[in-house]
Amino acid sequence: MGLLNMAGSSIRYLVLLMMICAGCSHLQLRGSFHSGENDWKMYGGGIGRSNLALDVLPPPLKLVWEYDAGAGFGSSGAAIADSVLFIGNLQGEVHAVDITTGKGRGVHDFGSAIVGTPVVDQDLLYVALAHDEESLVAYDLAQANVVWRQRLGDIETSPLLLDQHLYVAALNGRLFCVEKTKGEIVWKFDVPSGRRQPLIHSSPATDGKTVVFGCDDGNLYAVDILNGKLRWKSATAAGIVASPSIHAGRVFIGSLDGSFYAFDLETGLVAWKRPAGAKIFAAQAVDEEHVYVGTAGRRMLCLNAATGAIVWEYATNGVINAAPTVSGEIVYVVCIDRTLSALDARRGELLWQYKAEGRIKTMPQVWKNHLFVFAEDRSVLAFSPGDGK
Repeated sequence: MGLLNMAGSSIRYLVLLMMICAGCSHLQLRGSFHSGENDWKMYGGGIGRSNLALDVLPPPLKLVWEYDAGAGFGSSGAAIADSVLFIGNLQGEVHAVDITTGKGRGVHDFGSAIVGTPVVDQDLLYVALAHDEESLVAYDLAQANVVWRQRLGDIETSPLLLDQHLYVAALNGRLFCVEKTKGEIVWKFDVPSGRRQPLIHSSPATDGKTVVFGCDDGNLYAVDILNGKLRWKSATAAGIVASPSIHAGRVFIGSLDGSFYAFDLETGLVAWKRPAGAKIFAAQAVDEEHVYVGTAGRRMLCLNAATGAIVWEYATNGVINAAPTVSGEIVYVVCIDRTLSALDARRGELLWQYKAEGRIKTMPQVWKNHLFVFAEDRSVLAFSPGDGK
């Protein structure tokens, strides 16, 4: 009888454990959830990857909630739609967090590290996985199920969505165009390889006609968006791990050679080059007149977008490993010394600063009246206007 009781207890324990595990991997948003035109549906905020917020959020700010995402993050941030934050972590989970309350609305474990930002498109979530054979996944948020999976190789970049297609750069040196409904590969472009296969850590950007991405071989590649044919490539003196931004007919990107470049989007010719004094790992933010870029040399630079001239520079106490975000006349900058800084975009003056508990290696994001920061202690921090210190 004792053995039967023990067996019954074990069964109840296993059932309870299964229920708990199932609850820990359930992401379903029913009914009123819809992504809108002004949402931050992919990395960079749009197809040009400008990291330019649509909303103006001036400091001072106050911390309004904190969420434990269970693991650390990549450098490119979250997707935001209909007051829901979609956060991928390095443990392979996507967490949906209600922006108004800071409470979790669900989580799904995709089984492999998520380095890039997911893409939200109406009820569908597209997720790229770093270490999985089926590395691009479409997930239905309303039905809580996987729609399709595609084998593209390991992905450490953020997918790009335009109309009916996803453009994805894989670590294996290939750029893919994938039809978004069924996950079928439309075309692929292979980076030319020599003795060693080049790697891609740079997320693609586009103007709607040309897809551009950087490569560890030191080249910037531009391919035709319709057929994946090479339009041009331009070389820097070292690898490129940062993602490009496209604005006003130019491509802006930094290189590990310690310089920042502006290329002509049509020809690939160098419009200007600005030595930055240190390696550049992070992407940049671009507005109508300026480019804002951080370096491993603990400097934030504001450059004239037309000429590359230095408008101002700001010294930080740590390496800048993530893109800044521009919100009106404010530039929000994070660095690995755990600080979030708000700078005057015109003069580079420090206006406000916050010290987090963990290092910050992920770009900050502004959406409506919230600023989001992702710290290495696996915390998501949400700020709103207020007398913060």
